[in-house]
Amino acid sequence: MKLVMAGGGTGGHLFPALALAEEFKLREPDVEILFVGGRGGLEEKVVPKYGYQLTLLSVSGVKRTRGLKRLAALYKAFMATIKAVGILRRERPDGVIGSGSYSSAPVVFAARLLGIKTAILEQNALPGLTNKVSGKLVTRIYIAFEQARQYFPPMRTVLTGNPIRRDILKQLELHTKRDAKRVEKKKDHRFTILVFGGSQGATAINTAFVDAAEYLTDLWDGFRVIHQTGEQGYEQVAEAYRRKKLKVEVHRFIENMADAYGAADLVICRAGATSIAEITAFGLASILVPYPYASDNHQEVNGRCVEEAGAAVMIRQDRLTGRVLADAVRSFCSDPERLASVREKAAGLGRPEAAERIADDFVSLLG
Repeated sequence: MKLVMAGGGTGGHLFPALALAEEFKLREPDVEILFVGGRGGLEEKVVPKYGYQLTLLSVSGVKRTRGLKRLAALYKAFMATIKAVGILRRERPDGVIGSGSYSSAPVVFAARLLGIKTAILEQNALPGLTNKVSGKLVTRIYIAFEQARQYFPPMRTVLTGNPIRRDILKQLELHTKRDAKRVEKKKDHRFTILVFGGSQGATAINTAFVDAAEYLTDLWDGFRVIHQTGEQGYEQVAEAYRRKKLKVEVHRFIENMADAYGAADLVICRAGATSIAEITAFGLASILVPYPYASDNHQEVNGRCVEEAGAAVMIRQDRLTGRVLADAVRSFCSDPERLASVREKAAGLGRPEAAERIADDFVSLLG
């Protein structure tokens, strides 16, 4: 079997595609998988590390452009589609799966022209423009939020969840076993808070949590805090904790997020689709701070969906202060029953088997 994975740009689009590729490899070690992405996107650095072949297209966003810039973007899309037709004719894949971003649309459209069966992954509750258009062309749409169903043809849309990388899933198994033992609630257990803002960190979250520490000094000795700051914020945050004489595990970047999730009681992070998929798979309580500049404000829509299910607390960035964040943290660590309820509802939203379900369905689709 030969497959093409198209898309990337950001981790939210790329990592689910990589997780799905891992699932196909696990089932059929001889499967050939080619990634097609955009020049300058995250995939250019990440995909080769996973050992997959990568072909790049020159594309740019059409949305939010006008005049000559829009014409230039449309011309790039046209030329990228012609190149994609050539790639697919040469590779002759059995199927194409798009994971979103501008680089996926030309490949999905080319696959439709050539009669190749196609699917897309929609990671968010509010689909982006690329997937809204691609959804009209493809054979199957795999969604992570029930709220996304209304944007796609119902008979071709399947709620599967968002694929999660295998290293995360392996730690999830250990976490489940550890959780069973934690029912005893050992006296020496420290309430563990994991703070991060994505792979690059998030200044607003960093600043707010450092400020929140001022309102949590009476509880701090009972905390274990793991804080990923991102490269740019590391020195400033680390120095702030030193000045406050607070013990915190500060990281520029956490290589092994699986272990960090496995240790956490509470997560404070953005409301990206991948983060939500991982948090709910682990059944963790979370405080979500949506990135306000995400396309169509889709992170707030994601966060709202999880909050309305009782599986998280969402704080908009324009309302985020140290005091507000501290109150939210306190409400979890001082109320075990509430923490347990939110964790249970988060676990109810989690779909760790997403990659398996998608692979099962797509292989069946290919016949």
